Amino acid sequence: MVNYLIASNIIFFLATIFSGGFTLSNLLRWGAKFGPLIANGEWQRLLICIFLHGNLWHLFFNLYALYYLGRMAEEIYGYRKFFGIYIVSGLSGSILSYLLNYSQIGVGASGAIFGLAGAIFASGLKYRHTSLHQVGMNLLPFILINLLIGAFSPAIDNAAHLGGVLSGMLLGWIVSPGTSWIRWKRTLEEVLYWVTIAFVVFAMLTFFVPNLASGKASIDKIVTFHNEAQKILLKIELGFPPSPLEVEKLSPPDRKAREIKELLLTFLEEGGKNPVLQREIEEKFLSWREEILDKYQGIILEKSP
Repeated sequence: MVNYLIASNIIFFLATIFSGGFTLSNLLRWGAKFGPLIANGEWQRLLICIFLHGNLWHLFFNLYALYYLGRMAEEIYGYRKFFGIYIVSGLSGSILSYLLNYSQIGVGASGAIFGLAGAIFASGLKYRHTSLHQVGMNLLPFILINLLIGAFSPAIDNAAHLGGVLSGMLLGWIVSPGTSWIRWKRTLEEVLYWVTIAFVVFAMLTFFVPNLASGKASIDKIVTFHNEAQKILLKIELGFPPSPLEVEKLSPPDRKAREIKELLLTFLEEGGKNPVLQREIEEKFLSWREEILDKYQGIILEKSP
C-alpha cells in the first residue's frame, strides 16, 4: 500500500508539472486546500490536497518520510489499518488547517505522515512492555522537532501537522497492531478499508470527472474573462460598441459568465442600442464579479493586471 501511495503522489506531481507548473491557479485547479473554495462546496480539496506538492524538494522529503514511516506503520498495523490511519490523519490535518489557516493555500502529505508517526508513538505508549515501545519513543524527537520548526516557519502549515499527529495518536491508541484474530473484528477492518477506498475514489471522481474536458476554471481564465468583458462594457458605455467577433472571443469560465457573453451577443445583434438590456448585462457582470471576489478573496486581486 505504501508503494501505491507513493505512486499516487508522483502521478499528481507530474500532472501538476505538465499542466502548467506550480502556480497558485494550477495548484487550485488540481485540488489544493483553500478555505473559500472549500466553504463554497469543494470539500474534496480536504482530501486531494494531501496528494499534491509545491515543488520537487517538497515531494522528495515527504516521500522519503512516507517510505520510512509508511513501511514501519504498515508492518505494525497491516495494510488495511495503515491506509485508514493515513487517510484519516491527512483529512484531520486538512480540516484543522482549514479552520486555522482559512485563506492559506495548502498542499502536501505531511499531515498524513505526521499521523503515521503519531499512531506509532501512541501504540508505543500503550504497549510499554513490547518492542513497539522503543520504536514509538524513537519517533518522539521527530514529532517535537518538526512541530517546533513549523511553529517558527510561516511557510510551513503547522496546523496540518498538528491535526495529523493528534488524530494519528488517537487512532494509534484505539487501533491494535496486526490483524485481529476475532472474526467480526477482521470483517469490520475489511469493511472499513473498502469504505475508505470508496471514499477516496468518490472524492476524486466528483472533483475531476465533471471537468475532464477543460478542468477546473483557472484563476488566469477567470481574470482574462473579467478584464476582456470589462473592456467591452466600457466601450458600450462610451458609445463605441465592439464587433460581435470581439465578444465571440470571450472564454467564459463558468455558467454565469456564459450568460453574460450570450446577453452581449444578443445586445449587439439588436443594434447595441437597448438601454434596458445594457443595464441587465452590467448588473449581471457586477453580480458575477462580486461572487468571484468573495469566492477567491485576495487571489484574484493578485492576478489582476
